[in-house]
Amino acid sequence: MTTSLKKRREREYQAKIRDVLICSKGELAPFATAFSFPPENFEQHKFGTLFGIIKVDDHSEDSSYVVNLLTSVIKKEYFGKPHRSPEDSFEASLRKANLALAELVRHGATKWAGKISFCGGAIERNNLHFACLGKASIFLIRGGEIAEISAELEEEKEAESHPLKTFSNTSSGKLEIGDKLIFATQELTDIFSREELRQNASHFSSEEFPGFLEISLRANSELAGAIVVDLIDSADLKPLVVEAPAVGREKAPKYAKPEPATAAQAKKIDSFVGTKSLADEEKRSRDLENALREEAPTYPKPAWKNIFLNFLEKTKDIFHSLSNSARKINFRKYFGRIPALAKSSVSAAKPFFASLLSKTKKVDWRNQDTLAKFAAGIIILAIISFGAVAFVKNRNEQKRLAAETAAQPAETAPDPQSLEDINVRNIETLEEVANLPQENIDLAVLDGVLYAISGKDRSMTKIDVDSKSTEEAKSDLSSGNFGLLAAMPNLKALFALTEDKKVISFTPINKNFQENSISLPSNLKARDIKSYLTYLYILDIDGNQIYRYPRAEGGFGEGQNWLRTATDLKNAKGMAINGDLYLAEGDKITAYLQGKIDGNINFEKPSVPLLIDKIFSEPDMEGVYVLDNKNRRIVKFGKDGKIVSQYWNADISSVKDFSVDEKNKVVYLLKKNQLLKFSIE
Repeated sequence: MTTSLKKRREREYQAKIRDVLICSKGELAPFATAFSFPPENFEQHKFGTLFGIIKVDDHSEDSSYVVNLLTSVIKKEYFGKPHRSPEDSFEASLRKANLALAELVRHGATKWAGKISFCGGAIERNNLHFACLGKASIFLIRGGEIAEISAELEEEKEAESHPLKTFSNTSSGKLEIGDKLIFATQELTDIFSREELRQNASHFSSEEFPGFLEISLRANSELAGAIVVDLIDSADLKPLVVEAPAVGREKAPKYAKPEPATAAQAKKIDSFVGTKSLADEEKRSRDLENALREEAPTYPKPAWKNIFLNFLEKTKDIFHSLSNSARKINFRKYFGRIPALAKSSVSAAKPFFASLLSKTKKVDWRNQDTLAKFAAGIIILAIISFGAVAFVKNRNEQKRLAAETAAQPAETAPDPQSLEDINVRNIETLEEVANLPQENIDLAVLDGVLYAISGKDRSMTKIDVDSKSTEEAKSDLSSGNFGLLAAMPNLKALFALTEDKKVISFTPINKNFQENSISLPSNLKARDIKSYLTYLYILDIDGNQIYRYPRAEGGFGEGQNWLRTATDLKNAKGMAINGDLYLAEGDKITAYLQGKIDGNINFEKPSVPLLIDKIFSEPDMEGVYVLDNKNRRIVKFGKDGKIVSQYWNADISSVKDFSVDEKNKVVYLLKKNQLLKFSIE
């Protein structure tokens, strides 16, 4: 084996461990902890880092010192005997914890029995030893997949009340560069499903993800803990400039020089637990050699060839674009314009010929030669011919216009079907869902429930679409009327932007209104607000900017200018977030990714031009929808920008806002003091 290959295999594993502990009340502090103990000297270095979460659900005096006792015993025993292996030391530390609990029982302290939750482990290099007990879980995220690796210790979670069996099983496994571990108490899994954890972990950078978990736990729990572990190669680590994550399909920051061998995150998660076999090592060697061969340098094609290929590609794109455009052109409309163009041409030419005739009259023809006289004759003949043609054409045009005007019906609402537009579906009727207490202007969806605001007061109306009933909650806070509304599912709350530039949150579960601290521009002219994860986005049409505010304790932190591309937003109508951020402006939709225009998405234009009033989409939805009141339609686009359907009905007018339930295939329309719906099946 070559020296370079050996060097490629040597990795400087480093575990980045961040712990989160939420304790909303001081009296609960003794009953939970999140700890992380790195080695304190050279002798302890081989043991790596010991970490974990301990929580006791009994809050009596007898249980108030259990957490502190277990933490000190586990730490002391793990690092206490240098001759032991890390795996043996971890198992010994848990056995010692069992003995400490048995001693408590002998003294009559038993209220904690069956009420301890623990998840923890020890990491040395890329070896993980872990255990889980009670209402806690451990997740591994590798290669975009997530697995609950503590599930194999399920019998541990249902531990018997006998203290000697509180900590019984441990497990071990090999980690890979790029792996992420999440240790957490049950409160985290009450908030997020496994898939939601995976999505959030991929969206936030490794530096921001623990903060996101902390904000979510703080908003929903009194006592909870979480630990996030990222395994990196410190040899590849370079200083990073960390930014708050932008909306879209972005990943956490990548470290310098990622090696194909470490990208073996395609390796299945179920291979995590277990010992290393010789066959595995031989396969790893073959994979590494293949990866090195794949890294062989490739030489660029000659410049002239690149230029020629680029020319062919661009030419193909141009003709493809022209072909698509030609299919959408209503040629009858353009041929119909020919008489008008002819008339305008005649009108434009009249002054020219009149001027030419005037100058001709002033010429002394007696002193001109024969050639000049011949040319003048030709000009005069052309003028006479032109006048005759213009007279006949104008007379015929007047007759045609008079006949068309007499036969023309009164102007009606545009009907995309009559113009052979793209994928038009006629909606026969709009069904009434509910009568609202007053006319409303803005809708938001939280956990499948619709909420509306009127813009004329400080009330929030909950709409039950099944029972067709409404429930109104009014804020008694000192603020202006609610103007814009956005839901933040991650916090189970709604946020209203008021006329006096305050942000008021509403929590439906307890019907509580609360003012949130936030620093908004003094000249803000907000057209729309939306949320993504725990970020609040505000569209400012005067400032030509979208501001992004991260969630913080008591409100929102300092805002950032999210748009990185200079854009004129004076015609912006709204925005929607679903992977990309979609900005609606008059007759067009523009997709933005990480603050810049996403050049991979171009929205198709219908034959009847759009006049967008509202735009709607949410994470994981299939489509992006727009409301066009003037043309009485809702248009559905795929996330690739192609028109999927156009839903037309004569009563789709004066609609203030709308929402789409893709799961149940229903569109809801907010019109005056009514909520209407139609099916999109």
